[in-house]
Amino acid sequence: MVAWLMTGCSGGGESTGTAPATTLATTSSTTQPPAATPATTLATTSSTTQPPATTSSTTQPPATTRPSSTTTRSPDSGDPQLLRIRYGEEPQQVGDLRIPPGEGPFPVVAFIHGGFWRSGFDESLMTALAIDATNRGVATWNFDYRSVGDPGGGYPGTFEDVGLAMDHLAAMDEPLLLDDVTVVGHSAGGHLALWTGSRHHLREGDPGADPVVRPHTVVAQAAVVDLGRAAAVNLGGSAVEGLLGGEPDEVPEHYRVAQPVFEGQRIIAVHGRYDQVVPIGQSGYLEDAVGIFDDAGTHFDVLDPHHDLWLRTVGELGLD
Repeated sequence: MVAWLMTGCSGGGESTGTAPATTLATTSSTTQPPAATPATTLATTSSTTQPPATTSSTTQPPATTRPSSTTTRSPDSGDPQLLRIRYGEEPQQVGDLRIPPGEGPFPVVAFIHGGFWRSGFDESLMTALAIDATNRGVATWNFDYRSVGDPGGGYPGTFEDVGLAMDHLAAMDEPLLLDDVTVVGHSAGGHLALWTGSRHHLREGDPGADPVVRPHTVVAQAAVVDLGRAAAVNLGGSAVEGLLGGEPDEVPEHYRVAQPVFEGQRIIAVHGRYDQVVPIGQSGYLEDAVGIFDDAGTHFDVLDPHHDLWLRTVGELGLD
């Protein structure tokens, strides 16, 4: 694993605010839980507005809004640079690349949003964390993808998009360290992050096989880890079956391709024990992962850049 390259955080650019880290009544230790197309830049901005508000609701995610675009700026202005970039022709094949001030090259943290792999959610769920990470000195790539309900979404399109988005980092003419990539995913996006970290185990011809960009670290936030077990308990109201097109005995090859392999990458499991959307037991399947858990944390607390779960995560990543 290549060591993180750290740069100083500037005072300009987008901000996650100055609120102190949330203090919780009870937290647990970091032990285990209980049982490519050419880069197309759409817009550039150095907005100083606040990121979307986060919520600790156990049932509803933060509201999703597409970022607006303004004007270009010089990389030497002292503010982070925001580029809206397409990695394909479909409406969902788009993302936000944020680059911190300075010459670089910069390590990259990619973000994959959740939503039980269903349409109606987008990358804005991860915007607050992406802004915070950029302010800590890394480039961030926060992208959308086709989900179930979108034309071409589900198997295999969802997996093809995630693979394309990750590999598109190599097509960007930006100062990025492609051998120093971490991927962070939440909920269903946590599953896709784990899958991204194990694409090199896929067979020739599988969706997403032969990755160009391989992350060395995966952060699985309240992740759906084991698809077979999730399907067996009807997690998310048949969300897994909707993604893969059937039960495990009906489409076994889809489950083989989609199930992450937990070998060859560092994994950090982040989960609140009060998660009523994806039970913390799913993180228990990540037996060799670094664990960051909280007794009072909910499903969406992990998306709050001021919450102890995120602050401990960036500490584990060396970004504090």
